[in-house]
Amino acid sequence: MMLVRVITAAVKPALLGAAISAAAGGGYLAYDRFAPHGDVSAFQRIQGHGQRLLISEFGDTTDTIVAVEPDDIAARTTVATIDHASGYGVFPVLSPDGQAIAYTGLPAGTAKPAPDVPAQAAVVDVRGNVALLANDADLLIPPVWSPDSRSIAVRRSAAAADGSGTYELLLLGRDGTRTTLTTWRTASLFPIAFAPDGSKLYFATLSPAGTDLHSVAAGGTGEAMIAHLSDDIARDWKLSPDGATLAYSVAAGGAQPQVITMTLDFASGVAAEAVRSPAAQRLEFNPAWEADGTLTMASARPEGGSSVSAVAAATAKTLASNDGAVDLPLAWSPDGASLAVRSVEGPALAQATASHLDLLASDGTRRRVSDSADVLIVGWLP
Repeated sequence: MMLVRVITAAVKPALLGAAISAAAGGGYLAYDRFAPHGDVSAFQRIQGHGQRLLISEFGDTTDTIVAVEPDDIAARTTVATIDHASGYGVFPVLSPDGQAIAYTGLPAGTAKPAPDVPAQAAVVDVRGNVALLANDADLLIPPVWSPDSRSIAVRRSAAAADGSGTYELLLLGRDGTRTTLTTWRTASLFPIAFAPDGSKLYFATLSPAGTDLHSVAAGGTGEAMIAHLSDDIARDWKLSPDGATLAYSVAAGGAQPQVITMTLDFASGVAAEAVRSPAAQRLEFNPAWEADGTLTMASARPEGGSSVSAVAAATAKTLASNDGAVDLPLAWSPDGASLAVRSVEGPALAQATASHLDLLASDGTRRRVSDSADVLIVGWLP
């Protein structure tokens, strides 16, 4: 079983030292000192003490999850480490209530690790208790939390001898329940998000006909197609906080390939370009929503550089510009003061080199979170 070690005051000094040393290799700046607090874990101690950005730093056999204070990047707290198969990190996601982390990962000691080897889906709670919910999930598809933080949706796939495959979406309850929500053989499935009231799960299907949006009730009933999103490949699906709009990116072919950010209004069923743009070539990526419903997206310039813009009434307002890299929005802080971005360096998008994580403040200030490209956003603690 995958081992999750949540750092507490009772942890052995050797273990704590090893965790800090492994994380330091990923470029962290400083760590909290762990004063005696009985059996209270570091994850518990940071609850309710201001917003924190949780990141996961890759290690060859262990990933380290760290909470970063946005106003003091050097103030960092290691909240958990997760062991995994050599060379294959985990995909962790913070629960809506901030009290648990779900992840998919290959267990340590996997004989022949590979992206298509069945993975474990597990949850570690704020006290460090680990619940293994499945051992047949797809590694590369991160879990999707239900709004009440009581269950997760994961994907399971299996290849057939004739080259075809079966895709399933599973609802895994933290109480040990398991429900198959839907099964497809004609398209690949991608879970997107639950409706805010938890009544349904939205998911995308990709097939030779393009990309469609569907929903299915949490009990596995009432599956329905909502909209045809594109004749091409769509991705980066993000549901708005109020559940009324889906933002996504569409790769459009042709003589001059483009990537265009779109929005789908559920009430009207109308899909439209998020921004009215006169640009001859559009390269728009990573739509992200603020808590107040403002849409943010990245626009890369073909000649190099990029901008991060807020979208209102199909008009983009530049929040930050970067002439030396492409900033890809990842996640806004709950108060809208900080945006985590992956900054991809290079003279142009086709010549990308290194990447790293930054925090962009609403006033345009930029702070480096990590120099490593092997860092994932786990979520923001409220």
